[in-house]
Amino acid sequence: MSDAATKPVVVLAGATGDLGARIASALVARGAEARALVRRGVSAEKQAALRATGALPVEVDFEDVGALTEACRGAVCVVSAVNGLRPVIIDMQARLLDAAVAAGVPRFIPSDFSLDFTRTRPGDNRNLDLRRDFLARLDAAPIRATSILNGGFADMLAGQAPFVLHKRRKVL
Repeated sequence: MSDAATKPVVVLAGATGDLGARIASALVARGAEARALVRRGVSAEKQAALRATGALPVEVDFEDVGALTEACRGAVCVVSAVNGLRPVIIDMQARLLDAAVAAGVPRFIPSDFSLDFTRTRPGDNRNLDLRRDFLARLDAAPIRATSILNGGFADMLAGQAPFVLHKRRKVL
């Protein structure tokens, strides 16, 4: 049996974005086969960047649940790192969820990389409301789910955040 055959397969949507590329790298570093779903016609540069992380780009039509289902076959988890408004967070992510269920994937991680939207008031923030709406659909699906609620400013821990990580100046 080859080493590739023993690696758990994780399907990743949104891998061409900053967060998605970081997730792809982390999956590969931890011994998973990262199957990165990309839109048909995505640039060769973006596909090469994904391959450089060790991920395998797989072109799919995100409107086609059948194609998404085939792309999800054999996976242990589907991770969504997509971002956008209703057409992405609700509609496209719902097709990805349906495909994961149809392919028999045991776990789905939605694009909830945010503060804990379950503790916010509906109507206060459109983006959090979309995640709340998708969570209702996910909770009704026959699949295990994990939400990653990392807070609103997690990117500041290791990224550029000049108003937080300002350099100390010598006082004369």
